[in-house]
Amino acid sequence: MNAVIIDQTKVRIDPEVKVKRGRTFPRPLAWWHRYVPIWLDASEDDQGRLVLTPNGRVADGHVQELTPALIRRDVRQALAWLDSRIYFDFSDAVVRDDQLW
Repeated sequence: MNAVIIDQTKVRIDPEVKVKRGRTFPRPLAWWHRYVPIWLDASEDDQGRLVLTPNGRVADGHVQELTPALIRRDVRQALAWLDSRIYFDFSDAVVRDDQLW
């Protein structure tokens, strides 16, 4: 797995949070570009799902070459980052490898 794929229609927002109109999911790609960390690129696939891929950027502005091991590490960190979102539940939204086919 070299990317995290998210079906935005399955993202849940904490029911205790009052959500303004138009702030539900799916969110536009421009929102994701502002929301994801610097070391991830956000794009959409042909089915409209969000794809988060590691890009090798680090906070000091350098770009490192991504090896398969670094890609796997960054994908694991992306999943951990999604899991740490307090008011968003991505548990059902992340598409796993066995769900792709």
